[in-house]
Amino acid sequence: MTREPGGIRPSVLLLSALLVFGCGYGIYRAWTFDPLTQRAEIEDHDRDDRRRARADRHGRRRDGRVRSGGVAGSTGGAGWVHHDWGTETELSRALTLHLPGPTFWRDAVDRGVPPEDPQLLAMWRSFHGLAQEYGEAPPLPFEPTAHRAELVDATGDVASSPTSCDVRVLPVASGEFTCVVRVMCDGRVLYPNATQTAGYVRCEIEDGQPVRALDSGFSARDGDPLVDLDLARGTVRVEEYDEAGQPTYSATLRIQS
Repeated sequence: MTREPGGIRPSVLLLSALLVFGCGYGIYRAWTFDPLTQRAEIEDHDRDDRRRARADRHGRRRDGRVRSGGVAGSTGGAGWVHHDWGTETELSRALTLHLPGPTFWRDAVDRGVPPEDPQLLAMWRSFHGLAQEYGEAPPLPFEPTAHRAELVDATGDVASSPTSCDVRVLPVASGEFTCVVRVMCDGRVLYPNATQTAGYVRCEIEDGQPVRALDSGFSARDGDPLVDLDLARGTVRVEEYDEAGQPTYSATLRIQS
């Protein structure tokens, strides 16, 4: 195809049209630009991202956590959810065994300690004032610890074949008491009491970890059953008696991990 002398190439016309359109659009965007609106859009986007991240974390935590509740001897109450111990991470293990998570101290400032866990509240009240920054755990006499356990013997009003048991020890500073202990099987509290407002004992510490604790009383005497915790040997014994001193139940557990 030949081009007549003096004509304009179609490509030049297209380029000119694009330049005119680009300049016009740039002038339009500059004229209509509102920095406050743009900032609000960015903040909304960031807020949505944070909300989705929180929902994802909470979902993972809920899926991996054994639900607590109930009391030794009861037939109702909360149950348990399956947890694949073979694929757990250290974080999922801690959350499943009801240990405070890595942001516990900061979260407790923002939202408070979970009301269903008075023993965590006792630890918080004991040590949060020592923290230089709430994003980091304050100096503690030992790290909160928990172990999976197996029920090896039970008498009285205790399930003889629970699916899962765990033993938790948290540091506290309350007079002569240095820790609070909790023993649970299938979400049912064997020690200390249904509301978990007791369980204060004096722990022996070795190499920065609690190894032994003994509460020789029982509920009619001091508000919680007898517990004999010996993590060095890997055994835990819980016994309960009525007001007349007659045994009502006992449980012996072996620490698994």
